[in-house]
Amino acid sequence: MNDNRPLFEYTSGRWIYNENIRLAERRRGFNVDALKSAAVQSLERRDTSIKSLSKLAEGGFNRVLQITLLDDTQVLARLPYSSTEPKRLAVASEVATLALLRAHGLPVPRVYAYSADANNPVGSEYIIMEKLPGRPLADRWFELSDRERLKVLLQLVQLEAKLHAIELPASGSIYYSSHLPSDSPRIVIPDSDFCVGPSAALKWWYAERASLSIDRGPCEDPIDVLRSPALKELAWLRAYGRPRFPFERAYRESMDYRLSDLSEHVASLESYLKITPELLPPNELLRPVLHHPDLQPNNIFVSDDLDIVGLIDWQHASVLPLFLAAGIPKFFQNYDDPESLNFRPPPVPDTSDMDEEEKADALHDFQRRHTYFFYLAFTQRFNEPHFRAMDQATNMLTRRIFTRAGDPWEGNDIPLQTDLVLMTKAWHGYSTGLCPISLSTAKADSIMSLQNMQEETDLHLKQVRNFIGIGVDGWTPPDEYEAACARARQMKVDGLASLDTDHEREMTDRHRPFDDHNEDE
Repeated sequence: MNDNRPLFEYTSGRWIYNENIRLAERRRGFNVDALKSAAVQSLERRDTSIKSLSKLAEGGFNRVLQITLLDDTQVLARLPYSSTEPKRLAVASEVATLALLRAHGLPVPRVYAYSADANNPVGSEYIIMEKLPGRPLADRWFELSDRERLKVLLQLVQLEAKLHAIELPASGSIYYSSHLPSDSPRIVIPDSDFCVGPSAALKWWYAERASLSIDRGPCEDPIDVLRSPALKELAWLRAYGRPRFPFERAYRESMDYRLSDLSEHVASLESYLKITPELLPPNELLRPVLHHPDLQPNNIFVSDDLDIVGLIDWQHASVLPLFLAAGIPKFFQNYDDPESLNFRPPPVPDTSDMDEEEKADALHDFQRRHTYFFYLAFTQRFNEPHFRAMDQATNMLTRRIFTRAGDPWEGNDIPLQTDLVLMTKAWHGYSTGLCPISLSTAKADSIMSLQNMQEETDLHLKQVRNFIGIGVDGWTPPDEYEAACARARQMKVDGLASLDTDHEREMTDRHRPFDDHNEDE
C-alpha cells in the first residue's frame, strides 16, 4: 500500500492556505492491480502484458494514470476524486457523451471500459480510454504566429459547428438510456441508444444539493431551463441556508465585516423568476445544443502541424438552449476590452518607439483582440446560428444572470443584484411592457457602488496573487511553494503594519484571504 501512496495522493502542486482541505478532496485510494486488470481486459490482453503504470496528470476533479504495455501500447485510466460529484452520473454521462460525439465525427477519446459505481474490484469509479495523439494546445499557444493561431481557431469553430448540429430533444446531460437508474427521468434521442437525462453540471450537486429532491431535468421547455437554477437554489436555501460572510474574504471589508443577509438573496432569486418569461429570444435560438464545459487550450490536443486531433474533459457537460450555451470560450474571450467589443479587425501595433515592457503589453493586447475578432468572424461564417445568439444585444446579460441565479450561495448577493439592476435599465430590449421588478434609485446606486468595489478588489487580488505566485485558490507548483509562502508572510507583516488602528489590524488579520481559515463561516 505504501509503495502506491503517490498514486492516491495529490502531488502536482501545493496550496499556501487550507492545504489539508484541498489534499483531502483529492485523496483517493484504489486497488492498483484490479485497475491494471480492468485495463488489459478492455484491450483483450493478459495481466502479464503490462510494462508500467504511472501518474500522468491531476486536475480539479480527476486523476489520470497512464498504463503502458510491453508492446508500448498506452491507455489512460481516469479516476474521479472521492469528492467529485455527482456520484455515478458524472462518469456515466461523460462516457455516453464521448460515445455520442464519436458517432458524430468529433475527435474525442475512445472509451474501452468504465465503471460508474465505486463498488467494484478497483474500489473507485473509473474510465479506461484511448490516449490521444498530439499534445495540448497550451504547450504552444503563446508561441504561435498570427497565421498559426488562425488555423487553430478556424478548426475550433468548425468543430463547434459540428457539435451544435447534433439534434437533441431537451436540455440536461447525455446518458445511455439503459445506464440510468430506472426511476430517473429521461427523454430518448431518436434512432440511438442515448437519451437526455438529469443535468450532471456540478452546480446541481454541490454540497447538500446532491441530497435535495428537486427537478434536475431533462427540460423540454426553455422557460423551465431558465427557472430551474433559481428554483434549485431556493430549495437549498430553505433547507440548509444561513447567513454567512462572503466566501471571498477580501470582499468583507467593503461590507463592514457583516454577515450577508440570506433573505436578500432569496428576494433576488424571486425577482429573477419574475423576469424569466421575458428573457426568451426568437425561436431559432431555443434549440438545445451540447457544449463543452471548459474549452481551453489544455483540453484541445493538436498535432505538430496544428491539426486539432482531440477534445478532452467532457465531465459535467450539459445540453442547453443555444441562447444560453452561446458564447466565446472563456480563454479566447476579450469582453473587457472596448476595442474587441466593436468587432473591428485589430491593427498590428507599431512598437518601434516602445521599450520591452510596453512592447510586450502591446503585443499581448493585439493577440487577445486578434483571437477574439477571428473567433467571431469564423463563427459568423461557419456557425451562423451561434453567431446570431452571441450578436443578440441582450444575450450576454441573459447568460450571465442565468449563471448567477444558479451559483451556490456563498454569502455574496451583489453580482446577482447587479444584473437585476442592469436588467431593469435594459428592459426595453427584452419587452415592450413594464418591467415586473423595480428598484429605487438609491438602492440601485448602492448595489452598483458595491459591485465596483468588488471589481476593484478582484483586480487588486489578481495583482497580489501574481506577486505571491499562486492561483485563485492558493495553488502553486511544488518547487515554488516555500518562496510563495515567504512572500505571503511578508505581505501580511507589511500590510498589518500599515494600518492605523487595532480594530483595523484585528479585522484584517481575522479575515485575511491567504491564511488557513474556515471556509463555511
